[in-house]
Amino acid sequence: MKLYTKTIAQTLPNWATVVTKSADLFEIEINDEHPNFQSLLEKLETEIEPGTFGVKAEDLCSRLGIEMFNPNLHYLVDQAQTLIFEIATHPDYK
Repeated sequence: MKLYTKTIAQTLPNWATVVTKSADLFEIEINDEHPNFQSLLEKLETEIEPGTFGVKAEDLCSRLGIEMFNPNLHYLVDQAQTLIFEIATHPDYK
């Protein structure tokens, strides 16, 4: 499982690893099969709606000390344009 966050805690659990880091975004890979992660999920599990149990992303992030990245459409369009430009100008692009 991957999470994209604006901030991270100084120390992450051994089942969470920072994969990439840019100026305003961290990509975190979570080993969701790790027993300690599964134990945390069990502690955070709540009834989200009648008959549906799960873990709210907000609760998980709060426990990990991270802030979720929830970009607006303008930001996503800017990022897409930048990526398209980088692809178009790459020497291997044909």
